[in-house]
Amino acid sequence: MTIKTSDINSVRVITLNHKSIHNPFSEELEDAVKAALVEADHDTNISAIVVHGGENRSFSAGGDFNEVRNLKGGIEVDRWIDRVIDLYQTVLNVRKPTVAAIDGYAIGMGFQFAMMFDVRIISSTGKFIMPELKHGIGCSLGAQILSHCIGYNTMKSIVYSCDELDATQATQLHLADTMTQPEQLLAAAINEAEKLAAYPTPSFQSTKKVMNHKYFELLETARKESKEVHRLSFSAGDAQKHFNRVLKTTSEIGV
Repeated sequence: MTIKTSDINSVRVITLNHKSIHNPFSEELEDAVKAALVEADHDTNISAIVVHGGENRSFSAGGDFNEVRNLKGGIEVDRWIDRVIDLYQTVLNVRKPTVAAIDGYAIGMGFQFAMMFDVRIISSTGKFIMPELKHGIGCSLGAQILSHCIGYNTMKSIVYSCDELDATQATQLHLADTMTQPEQLLAAAINEAEKLAAYPTPSFQSTKKVMNHKYFELLETARKESKEVHRLSFSAGDAQKHFNRVLKTTSEIGV
């Protein structure tokens, strides 16, 4: 089971449940999340949605290296980019309030996924990292997402440094809206979801649709550009070396 769902009052909680505690995005997990978001959006008993990685687990450490290590720079890269952008657009298309509850790591694709939500709550132990460039992976999609969300100069600093951002930094940079303690994270996210859901539905949903319109268009533009960038970077082979090195390490320590 790649996800778990539960309802708290009228809030649907979607918990990522990859076999790894760091919740890397496999195709199976992506499909499960998309289906769960669409289902919750059409459920008349649900007023808002919270997504988190589970207790003592990461929000998401990015793409599943067991899958992305097989990308060689051909048509398979295009298919992967389509998958990723379709996942992001599914979040943006949800009419109801969406809240990301972030603990542990939000890395690369996990970082980008978090930026699709209406509100982001981070625990004091949460961390954002966009490390693509130092591992030989193109970061064109991440760059455009961050530029849209927090501005060009801040985006450049994050993308070029590849540095880890702790919860305090993430909040200061508006990557997260609020910081809380780990044990209070889910409750805080549900509370925020309920607050947004209390607004009159027509005004909230129509405003959200307009707010997300340019974001959605940006992702469509980024689709073609990112295919070109990732074909070049994956064909060089540096990324695969990183993936295999990490997979070997994690298998040795049993993560």
